[in-house]
Amino acid sequence: MTSPGLHIAMPGAGGWVRVAAPFGLGAICIWILAGQIEDGAFAGLGAVMAQLSAWQWLGALLATAASFAALGQYDVILHRHLRTDLPSAQARISGAAAIAIGQTVGLGVISGALVRWRLLPGLSLVQATKLATGVAVTFLIGLSFALGLVALFAPRGLFPPALPALLILVFGVSGLLVFLHPRIRLRALTLRMPSLGALGAIAGLTLIDTLGAALALWYLMPDGMAVSFAALLPIYMIALGAALLSGTPGGLGPFELVLVALLPQVPDTELLCAIVAFRLVYYALPAVLAGALLMRPLRAGARPGTIRRPLSEADLSGPCMAEAGLCRQSGAEIVALGTVRLPVIRPGQTLCLLFGPLAAPGAAGSRNALTLLRRHAGQESLVPLVYKADARLAATARRLGWRALHVADDMVLHPAGFRPEGRAYRQLRRKLRRADQSGVSVARGARLPLAAMRETDAAWQARQGTARGMTMGRFCPVYLSHQAVFIARQDGRVVGFASFHTGRRDWCLDLMRTDDDAPEGTMHALVTAGIAAAREAGVAQLSLAALPPENGPVARLAARFAPSSGLAQFKTSFGAIRVPRYALARSRAGLWLGLLDLWLAIRRPASRSDQAEASRADGIPAQDDDEDFGFAQARNV
Repeated sequence: MTSPGLHIAMPGAGGWVRVAAPFGLGAICIWILAGQIEDGAFAGLGAVMAQLSAWQWLGALLATAASFAALGQYDVILHRHLRTDLPSAQARISGAAAIAIGQTVGLGVISGALVRWRLLPGLSLVQATKLATGVAVTFLIGLSFALGLVALFAPRGLFPPALPALLILVFGVSGLLVFLHPRIRLRALTLRMPSLGALGAIAGLTLIDTLGAALALWYLMPDGMAVSFAALLPIYMIALGAALLSGTPGGLGPFELVLVALLPQVPDTELLCAIVAFRLVYYALPAVLAGALLMRPLRAGARPGTIRRPLSEADLSGPCMAEAGLCRQSGAEIVALGTVRLPVIRPGQTLCLLFGPLAAPGAAGSRNALTLLRRHAGQESLVPLVYKADARLAATARRLGWRALHVADDMVLHPAGFRPEGRAYRQLRRKLRRADQSGVSVARGARLPLAAMRETDAAWQARQGTARGMTMGRFCPVYLSHQAVFIARQDGRVVGFASFHTGRRDWCLDLMRTDDDAPEGTMHALVTAGIAAAREAGVAQLSLAALPPENGPVARLAARFAPSSGLAQFKTSFGAIRVPRYALARSRAGLWLGLLDLWLAIRRPASRSDQAEASRADGIPAQDDDEDFGFAQARNV
C-alpha cells in the first residue's frame, strides 16, 4: 500500500522496497521484529490461541469496556468545556466510537472529527475538529502523568531514574501554562484552554483507560506465563507511547516491537498470541461496533434545562444594582433557570458570578442562585465563585457551607442627604474652591466630545498604567453611551470626565479620568456634579465604587501590592461609608484559586479584537466593548 506522502527507501532481500509514511515506520518495525522472533513462532500461534479460556476472553472484554468508558468520558468533559449543550450520553458514545475508529485506521484527529460530525447532527465540523484535537492533546498530557506515576513504582532498570519526575513535571508545567494562559492566540484564532479541573479529570481518566487496556492484554496472556500485571503495566505504557509517537495505524509495528524487546522471558509464540488476541478485542471489535453506529446519526437527547445566552439590555433594565452595568464590558453572559438570572464570566478556571442575581431574589432565590452556579460550574469543570456579593447573599452562602472572604468595601452615600458642610467636608470644600478658582466648569455631557475624552483617557493611562475593568471600566464610546457622563472643562478645553452607572434605585461611579495638567480639585468637582444629578433624579443611593477592606488578608495584600491611601482619602472626603462586599466559593482552596484566577485576568486586559475573537470562541456574539475583568483596585486620583 502506498500513499502520496513521504516515501522511505530501505534495502530488502529482493532489492529496494518503497513504503509510504506513516506506514513506512510500521513496516520497518515489523521487518526488525521478524528478525527478533524465533523461527516457527507463527506456526503454533493458532494452537496457543485455542487454549485461551472463555474467562480470559471475558476478562479482556470487561477490561476493554472499562477502558472505553473512560475514553468516552473525555468527550463529555470537552463537550462541556466547549459548551455544546449536547447530552452526556451522546457525547460519551460518539467519543468512544471516534477513538475506536481513529486508533484502528490512524489519522486520529481527522478520522475522529469526521466520526463525531457524522454521529452528532447538531455539531459543526469546526466543533468536531476542536473536540478531536482537544482529546488528542489532553490525552498526551494525561499520559505523561499516568506514565510518570506508573514509572515511580516500576521495577528498577526499566526506566531511567529521572524519567518519572520528568514526566510528572511535564504534566505540572502543562497545568501551570493552562492556568497562566487560559486563552491562546494563534494568529486570527483564539483557543480557550481546558480548565485545571478538566485537565485533572482527563489525567485520571487516562490512568483508568491505560489500566483497563493493560489489564485486557494481561488477561490474554496464556496460562503459565510468569508476568504479573504490575510488571506488564509499565511495559504496556512504553509500548503505547511508542505506538502513539509512530503515527502508524493502530501503532502496528512499534507496539509489538517494544513488547517483544521488553518481555524476553515470554516465549515468542505465547506473546504474539496475546498481542493478536488483544488487537482483536481492543481494536477490531470496538472498530466494528463503531462502524455499525455510523450507519445513522445518534438520536437527539434531552437538552439541559439551564438556559445560557448572551447578556442583553433587557437584563440590565430591571431592578438590578447599577454596577451590573459593568457586565457590558466583561464579556458576561446569562445563565438562567426559571426566574433566576446570573451574569457570569469565565476568566479561565472559574465560573464567576458578578455581584449576585440580576434582581433582589430573597433568601430562597439566593439559595437557588448559588445552587445553579455550583451545578453549572461543575458541568464545565470550573470553580464556582461569586465576586462582590452583598452581606445577605454571603449569609445565605455560609448557611449552605460556602466560604466567604471580605474582599472590598463599597463607598456608599445618600444623595438626598448630601450636604458638604461642617468639619467632615473641609477637605472637599477646599478642593472644590481650588477647581472653581482655576476656572473649571462641569456639565453633564449630552453629546460627548469623544476625541478629547479619548486623549484624556490615553494621558491617564500613561500616568497610571493600563486600565483594568470590572469596577472601573475602560474607555469605550458604546459603553459610555449607557452611562451618565460629566465633562470638566477649563477655558473650553476638556480636562477630565467621570461616568456613572445608572439604575432604578442607585448609581455607581465608574470611570474617573483627568488630563496631565488638570487643575487641583477637578475630579472632586466632577463627582460632586454626579451626586447632585443623582439627587435630582431621586436616586436613593450612590456608590463611589470600592476600596480594599481595612482589615483582613485582602487588606494586607492590598497594602503591599496596591496601596490605596490616596483613593481612600478622596472617597472619604465625600462622607461615604463602607459597605462590605464578599467573595464566595465552595472551599477555601477554591476561594483563593478563584481570586488568583480573577486577578491574573485583571492584570492582562484584552484588546477589543482579542475580546471579539474570544467571544466567538466561547460562542458569544462579539461586542464593541473591550473585555476586561477587575478587582477594586487602588489608584491615586
